[in-house]
Amino acid sequence: MASEISVNAVIIEKDDGSYRAVCPDLGIESEGSNADNALRNLKDAVIKHISDTGADKIHLSAVKCM
Repeated sequence: MASEISVNAVIIEKDDGSYRAVCPDLGIESEGSNADNALRNLKDAVIKHISDTGADKIHLSAVKCM
């Protein structure tokens, strides 16, 4: 059974018009040509990080991404 995890995400518009998405909880960043693309890339990076690391080894505070 799959579990859900909520993390903070910060979207930053860069000077060149592209976007950076940052997950400070896990120290992961991604980029995209627009905010949706950057967030989608961040989600993929978070999933890969959790899969590679093992969910039981990741320690998060209780957070909610809004």
